[in-house]
Amino acid sequence: MSSRLQNGDLFPDLTIDLVGGGTLAIPRDLAGSYAVVLFYRGSWCPYCGAQLAAFSRARERFAEVGIKIVALSVDDGPTSEALVDKLRLSFPVGFGAHATAVAAATGAYLAEGAAYLQSTGFVLDQRGRILTAVYSSGAIGRLVPDDVAGFVKYVEAQRNDSHATVAQTR
Repeated sequence: MSSRLQNGDLFPDLTIDLVGGGTLAIPRDLAGSYAVVLFYRGSWCPYCGAQLAAFSRARERFAEVGIKIVALSVDDGPTSEALVDKLRLSFPVGFGAHATAVAAATGAYLAEGAAYLQSTGFVLDQRGRILTAVYSSGAIGRLVPDDVAGFVKYVEAQRNDSHATVAQTR
């Protein structure tokens, strides 16, 4: 078992194939924005579908505070494409993730027999460092949009306050 990533760790380099074509390199392609990286169990998981749909509905609110969203699973391309269409997902969705390799790099829990990744969520800062991580060992326990939006607003306010304090002391 690999160790879980900790707050402050740089998210490991991970390149994923995207529904609709192309690839996304995490964290490099997300640099300059806060980011949410979601590992979901598969299109068959109702909890995952609810989470992905909720994040898609929150996309505009996230864009206002500079948060990008990306999700990935072990599902194949056609299955992932069908899920994106069904849920009208409005953010990049990766497919064909190698569960064992992703788990080794990130500490995500694997399902019995390494068939898929358990739900895992990361909130990254603009440099790709982990602000918080939520690791689930089963079907439930995952990031929710309202918590993420509030958390990023808090982090940004703290950052702005510290910059203002430094400027005042000069």
